[in-house]
Amino acid sequence: MVTDQTRRSLLKAALFGATAPILPLGCAAANEHRKAALIGCALTSRNQFSVVVASEDGAPIHQLPLPSRGHGIAVHPSRSHAVAFARRPGDYLMIFDYQTGQIERVILAKNNRYYYGHGVYSNDGLLLYVTEGERRSSRGIIGIYDAEKNYQKVAELTGFGIGPHEIIIMPDNSLVVGVGGVHTHGRKAINLATMEPSLSYLSAAGELLEQVHLPDRHLSIRHLAHDGNNTVLCGQQYRGNSEEAPALLAMHTQGGELEPLIAEPEQWSRFNQYIASIAASEQWILATSPRGNCYGIWSKQSKKLVELASLPDASGVVFQNQRFNISSGAGQTISVTKPKDIHSFSHGVRWDNHWSSIG
Repeated sequence: MVTDQTRRSLLKAALFGATAPILPLGCAAANEHRKAALIGCALTSRNQFSVVVASEDGAPIHQLPLPSRGHGIAVHPSRSHAVAFARRPGDYLMIFDYQTGQIERVILAKNNRYYYGHGVYSNDGLLLYVTEGERRSSRGIIGIYDAEKNYQKVAELTGFGIGPHEIIIMPDNSLVVGVGGVHTHGRKAINLATMEPSLSYLSAAGELLEQVHLPDRHLSIRHLAHDGNNTVLCGQQYRGNSEEAPALLAMHTQGGELEPLIAEPEQWSRFNQYIASIAASEQWILATSPRGNCYGIWSKQSKKLVELASLPDASGVVFQNQRFNISSGAGQTISVTKPKDIHSFSHGVRWDNHWSSIG
């Protein structure tokens, strides 16, 4: 077993040892005058990872080393703090200042726990909610950390299922959790015959307000977004027959049913049974699939797919300033204002998984 001391030594070496930059230092320096707008994890080189603060078109401003592969990012609503979460089964979360590039604190998971790769701040910024799991059982836990007291853990919420992944906060301060329902050993699923995914709504105090399910229990609910109002979008990973192509996106409003979005089976097959990141505007919904090397745009009104486009290793997406910004692990970023209206940029950053918007 890896001891806590060994883990701390490895973490210190990874954070403060020599690392290869993503881009030549002159490129980063040239971008320092740009306004920070996006944060995401990235691949620096083989077995080296970082978190990158970038401008709206993906030009890097700051990069900080990560001890292992990162996943999601939480951004404080009023301070210049952000948190990078280790990829599941993750053993760290790293708090940093995205304006200065200063690492503020690294928190290690306890030996019997791990992080699922996502978290979110409360709307007032006082608390950080983190999806966590118990190693023996994958029992779902929401860890609550006090952002005003150096991110001390102050409480835990449980009782909503196993395998939580992404968590978001609604305008009314309720929490929504994508509960994957999968018990894992490391990254290996061991309960596919009995998995019970759900979209779960919790009060800030941990009361289970509502829990809804998709008819096919092999659709593991994982990634989430909301439209700034009351509509939640959830993206799924299909854990059933490898030849099937079920709907991988659904919409939900509290008190209603989960409504799958609409595409032809051959279109769903392009997503290779996995949705990564989701963002929504009043009119459109956009979702990416790194496994499918593509992204899709749906009409929020008709729920129908209106565009399916190729993008190598399509990863993060955010909606800001009336346009969608999409990242790629191939070093490209895409800006989309509406279907077919696309602008492409390349700054050499190999983006990984998700993007989060600043402001």
